[in-house]
Amino acid sequence: MTKINHKLVFIVIIFAVASGVLFLLSSRAPQSDTENGGIRIVASFYPLSYVAKAIGGDFVTVRNLVPAGVEPHDFQPSPRDLVEIGNADILLYNGASLEPWIKSWEQGNTPRPKRIVNMANALKGQGVNFIKSDGVIDPHFWLDPVIMKSETEIIRDVLIQIDPAHKDMFNDNSSRLYDSLGLLDLRFREGLSMCASRDVVVLHKAFNYLARQYGFSAISIVGISPDAEPSSKELARIIELVRAKGVKHIFSETVASPKFSDLIAREVGGTTLLINTIESLTPNEVQLGEDYISKMETNLNNLRKAMSCN
Repeated sequence: MTKINHKLVFIVIIFAVASGVLFLLSSRAPQSDTENGGIRIVASFYPLSYVAKAIGGDFVTVRNLVPAGVEPHDFQPSPRDLVEIGNADILLYNGASLEPWIKSWEQGNTPRPKRIVNMANALKGQGVNFIKSDGVIDPHFWLDPVIMKSETEIIRDVLIQIDPAHKDMFNDNSSRLYDSLGLLDLRFREGLSMCASRDVVVLHKAFNYLARQYGFSAISIVGISPDAEPSSKELARIIELVRAKGVKHIFSETVASPKFSDLIAREVGGTTLLINTIESLTPNEVQLGEDYISKMETNLNNLRKAMSCN
């Protein structure tokens, strides 16, 4: 009988110890309560998710709200997306009217993440000089590698504030990304320094920051949103302008309709080239392992061809 009691006591002790260990492990888990114990980040579109993952590494889980191949200008989050936003540690969004759903979300009463980063506001605090188009701030500042270096610093600092224990890792990762963006900036600066033309024709007003940084002019067919449709009068004006400038390469975009780019190319006897706004990668680009840096390098190669650069 005594022998049985000893066994029971031993089993109870083992159970108690195991329970205690599980309790300690669960109590030490970060507040984000993710499967791998990392910071949960929801990004409103691809460029922000790219930077967050590059800096956070294995200590973050990043959800890009906009599916591959979907244009973010008109994207609307699903109820499930809103739940994920509310459960996140950080929400990163571009601001400057890129995400039309943000305003109604802010006015609602759904749960909020611990930190909300409006990148446009954060960049303004760093002294970034925004471009205004049609009376509003042009939101496409991520296409300027120099501004993306500032975005890297902003996201790094937010991650360090939430998880100071991994400060050194966040600093190391951000330094690597910062250096890659610096090299990209140098490639653009050198690659577009000696060109026969300083004019390109693009589908929508997404490349003004890139053009300002590297000293060329981006003539756009439509406005801030690629879904806008120009009037016949506006199309005629652009065709005449393109003819006058002798531009023969008309850019279309990967996640928007090419019909207006194709139309202008036919009218001026030119050809079309692809340029990527990097708002959203296509499923094929994702499968091939493409990223912000590689797509910007492809953009540079096509810009050099369009501008006849040496």
